[in-house]
Amino acid sequence: MSIISETGNKYYIYITPEEGAISWNINTYEQNQCGFVAYFGKILQAVEKNLTSGGWTFYVTMMCMDELPSYGEKVIVLIYGDELCRIPKYANKVGAIFKCYGTNQALGCNPITQPSYLNLMTTVQYIRNYLIRLPRILNHQSNKFFNKIKSILGQDNQKMAPIYDIPLGYYNSQDMPIKNFDERSFDVYFAGSSSHTQYPLWSLKYWLRTPKTISRENMLDNLKKFKQKYPEFNIESSVTSAFGAKGASDAATQYCEKMMNTKICLAPRGTSLETYRFYEAIKYGCIVITEALPSRWFYDGSPAIQVEDWRQLEEVLTQLLQNKTLLNETHEKSLHWWETKCSESVVGKYIAENLNSM
Repeated sequence: MSIISETGNKYYIYITPEEGAISWNINTYEQNQCGFVAYFGKILQAVEKNLTSGGWTFYVTMMCMDELPSYGEKVIVLIYGDELCRIPKYANKVGAIFKCYGTNQALGCNPITQPSYLNLMTTVQYIRNYLIRLPRILNHQSNKFFNKIKSILGQDNQKMAPIYDIPLGYYNSQDMPIKNFDERSFDVYFAGSSSHTQYPLWSLKYWLRTPKTISRENMLDNLKKFKQKYPEFNIESSVTSAFGAKGASDAATQYCEKMMNTKICLAPRGTSLETYRFYEAIKYGCIVITEALPSRWFYDGSPAIQVEDWRQLEEVLTQLLQNKTLLNETHEKSLHWWETKCSESVVGKYIAENLNSM
């Protein structure tokens, strides 16, 4: 039985066609639930409060791009796991799509002016992903073209759903009181995997490595050098076996406690340029050092420090750690950016405003 809100809106989690649509009461969830449940549940609570009309059906899916259980102008889709930045096939069958990672993949480097093995493999991955996306791009553009022709001829046409970018949000983040910045124990912190997939010996990725693996190995190598050169700073790093390895309840709590106790968090790229760690850190007011960020509305004004190469890490860390005023100012900017750009209430209002204008 579906769960219908007082405004007549329906909410479903739709992971795979085999599992089907699972009714979701967005107002109830366990505090220690990770993944999209807490973040998107709170977002949809804010959507519910800000909508001026009812009768909407919301599907929240990781990356179901081909089909949905139902369609219509009041069917809204939130997609949070498609790192390939694809356009859903059903874009002409629903009212609107809100998508993490967007539909335009960012390269994040210039392999000509900044030659390196990482940038080379990043470019190779970019081209590969683009070729995967290309059939959907062509299909989407052809649908838009024929819709215009039908409109000129006065024929009925299926409108293409607008696709809006939304933040990735957190995977592991519990509601904790913000700890005083000067009292935080860890000057620099990183926890995560260097590669979430164990490739077989016959795989090219095993021998060539992926941009994620190359980047994180570079970061860890430079962090190790910094730790040896500056033993007076408290550096904490924990390399896990895979993404989600810290997702169990106790481990997630420990991860959040360490993040809350951190001044500077390192957020190297994952499979894509965008990572959960970026949001998990900045929500707690950490100063984030990361790589190139895509051009998206919610990254505008981000106080995160972006490096072109992890060999810059020593320079960036010494400038920060030797300037207490700069540390505290950037900490406050991080908290402000979260509250005004990517908090659940802000994203929920953004979604509702776009739906209200339809």
